[in-house]
Amino acid sequence: MEYGLRWASILPTYTYGKFLQNYWDSARYDPSKAVSINTARGLTQGSIIPGSGDPFNGIVEEGNGSPSGFVKHRWNNWAPCVGFAYDPRGDGRTAIRGGFGIFYERIRQNINNFDGLGNPPLTYTPSLYNGNIDHVSPALIEQGTRFPVTVRAMNADGKIPTTYSWSFGVQQELPWGLSLDAAYVGKQSAHLQYIIPLNQLPVGTTVNTPILRDANNISNAIRPYLGYTNVNYTDYGANSNYHALQVRASRRFTNNFTINLSYAWSKSMSVVDNDGDAIADKFNRRREYGPASWDRTHVATIDYVYMLPRLMNRNAFVKYALGGWEVSGITTFASGFPLTITSNGNPGTLGGGMRADYIGGQITPNQQTWQEWFNPLAFARPADGTLGNTGKGILRGP
Repeated sequence: MEYGLRWASILPTYTYGKFLQNYWDSARYDPSKAVSINTARGLTQGSIIPGSGDPFNGIVEEGNGSPSGFVKHRWNNWAPCVGFAYDPRGDGRTAIRGGFGIFYERIRQNINNFDGLGNPPLTYTPSLYNGNIDHVSPALIEQGTRFPVTVRAMNADGKIPTTYSWSFGVQQELPWGLSLDAAYVGKQSAHLQYIIPLNQLPVGTTVNTPILRDANNISNAIRPYLGYTNVNYTDYGANSNYHALQVRASRRFTNNFTINLSYAWSKSMSVVDNDGDAIADKFNRRREYGPASWDRTHVATIDYVYMLPRLMNRNAFVKYALGGWEVSGITTFASGFPLTITSNGNPGTLGGGMRADYIGGQITPNQQTWQEWFNPLAFARPADGTLGNTGKGILRGP
């Protein structure tokens, strides 16, 4: 029986009982030792030509000239938190409050360390062709055909995601058990994690040059780092911010009734929304800056509790079946989430991330419906070799 078989060989490394990982480091990648990729037609098209170079070019073992975890250890992070409260009249009915703090977030292990367990040579998947399955052996697997693989990498500088938070507000007690609280709240975050597609080409490369055609359309033969498909590189250069006017009116629980009305007028901007999000153009991080996916300009919330009478003077059935009930609820009104108009296309980068081109015309119909919230005819597929001219979150949902 002849077959095509893919076989995974997992080769963990142990030192003194401690499991060590391998990381890919662009500074350790040596172009003179790069492998060659087979572009000829056939079963092995796109594979690494045996003996053509180092198939683990750029791979370094944790602790071998690098700190554990492969990132710089940062200690004694300065994180002050200060605040004040002032009663201008001294009657306990008015309060002016403010504060500022610096806060640190952990670096996500499951994106860097755990996903890095798939880096070679801890894990690789050779392909075996034209053999018998009962002849599979470690020696045969070792001689199998290797193809470029995806690797996980990270910035060894290891900056810690940091948030600067501040607020200033006034609280006022009002008659009839009411109180009013109005505040400005702001946050600025820096050194946030995001993924750079390090093994992509500059925008338009494969469209404006014959480089891909000359390689028989084998994309892995023209990547900057040969021997690898995607190099998912975690950097710590993303940022985000949040600014809001927050107002809250409250009624204390009296006469079996309490209610709170909250309103926020806010704006949140970000480069990426999650630690594992990747940008489309590794040379232009700024392109991804726009409204965060969770941003809502207006949010109004009402929460309330009303205790119904206990009916103590009624018969037992009425008192226990109908008396003492509580009615409560939370009602929220919010404006829509940001919407990004994506598109298919060929950016010429060996990657994706295209957004539509705005070609003119009215974007919002005179009569918006659930079926047609915006005018699709105002947008078109971007030209090959481009990523589109529209930004992130340019529209708002209902």
